[in-house]
Amino acid sequence: AAELPFRDNTFDSVICTFGLCCVPRHERAITEMVRVLRPGGRLLLADHVPSTRMPIRLAQRAIESVSGRLVGEHFTRRPAALLPGHGMTIIDSRRESAGIFEVVHATR
Repeated sequence: AAELPFRDNTFDSVICTFGLCCVPRHERAITEMVRVLRPGGRLLLADHVPSTRMPIRLAQRAIESVSGRLVGEHFTRRPAALLPGHGMTIIDSRRESAGIFEVVHATR
């Protein structure tokens, strides 16, 4: 994910579902997704994010303190927050299931 084997501006759409929560360098993976996306192309993401409910968010952080080290699973990253810094425009974003899942549609 940190070094995709495709030329710049190759794809009309890039889809990543529940991958950025387990990629070691998720910021670099986003850079690569944007790089291979053609101008005007769509980026569709779905991933684990910190819950909008404090008790669940605290539990996520506790679990992540172990899962992050053992298997590289992260529950509190917010990939959508990084998109504008990569030149992406968020078209739609919604949270599901007590806010622990985020679904994002962005364009380059």
